[in-house]
Amino acid sequence: MNNKIALALTIGLALASGACKHNHEDHAAHEHEHDHGHEHGAEVAAPAHDHGSEIMLHDEVAERFGVTFDTLRAGTFHEAVRATGRIELTGSEMAVVSAPTSGTVHYAKGINPGSDVRAGATIAIIDSHGTSGGDANAAAKAALDAAKRELDRLTPLYEDRLVTASDYNAAVSAYEQAKAVYSPAALSGRASAPISGVLTHLDAAEGQFVETGAPIASISASKTVNLRIDLPRKYLRNAASFSNAIVEIPYSDTTIDIASAGGKRSSGAPTPDSNGATAYVPVYFTMPNNGELTPGTSFTAYLTGAPRENVVTVPTGAISEQQGNYFVYERVHPEAYAKRRVELGASDGRSVEIVSGIHPGAVIVMSGATAVRLAETGSAIPEGHSHNH
Repeated sequence: MNNKIALALTIGLALASGACKHNHEDHAAHEHEHDHGHEHGAEVAAPAHDHGSEIMLHDEVAERFGVTFDTLRAGTFHEAVRATGRIELTGSEMAVVSAPTSGTVHYAKGINPGSDVRAGATIAIIDSHGTSGGDANAAAKAALDAAKRELDRLTPLYEDRLVTASDYNAAVSAYEQAKAVYSPAALSGRASAPISGVLTHLDAAEGQFVETGAPIASISASKTVNLRIDLPRKYLRNAASFSNAIVEIPYSDTTIDIASAGGKRSSGAPTPDSNGATAYVPVYFTMPNNGELTPGTSFTAYLTGAPRENVVTVPTGAISEQQGNYFVYERVHPEAYAKRRVELGASDGRSVEIVSGIHPGAVIVMSGATAVRLAETGSAIPEGHSHNH
């Protein structure tokens, strides 16, 4: 079942139960006031509270579905520019793992992008059975064995001066040539890591046929990566002020604050090309890589710049978008909420500026806005139990 449908049904049932209870309590209270009024006709009845625009959601239901709220306050907010970027490798501490022979690739267990590997570790086995490259290397091994046997036979005879120096030297030369042609790694098919580092990319698929010398994996000895963020040219004059960025990685549900993760800006203000051929200029950051950042991955980022004071913001999750308009939910009193239309300003990827529609001091739903929105529809509350009276 769709998660939102399941959530709606669950909240609806909880609301229905709570709504009935609330209605019966209200009904009893009204009867009591009515009887009390008959006894004391001279007393003036208190004005009724208008629930017409309120959204009723019992506290236990709100807690169950993760609804939290806090008092809205003005504070410091950093200007942010939304941009796109790409993860790149740093420096030249790179090595390529090559196929020692022709054949099909079979990666060792646990070999994946982001894996830590040590120098000499087996990255893959190249199965050369039935390939021309494999047969050639097997022939080279046979030639080497034959050359060594001949050299071993002639060595003691040469020491006893029973064979000529030219015959002995010819045997030595044949052995050296055979040894140069033969590759032990090729015969075993074992492709090893030439350096220690992080496996950044697999250049061949499992079971793929490769030729001798073809790259099958890349390793970086560096524990850092570059984040290249393409800044729209119209913000070039402010480029020097962007000292940090918040990054949204597409394959992760979390965001990364570069500064908090130990990263930093790695260059000054970018210099665009002289003829203005591109609409973007690169801004670079360097940060540690624990293996979770895959080189070549594109991402969305919010470059953060100079701070502004007395700015009202809410978490992005507090905003409810409905038909092109934006709303927040204010907790007007216990178990009652009101929807407030707001105008949004800048966002840094985690928080969004509130330009108008709500003021500091209001108690706002900070998370779980979806549950309040479902309570707003009241679609599962039985007819006759509505609080719109």
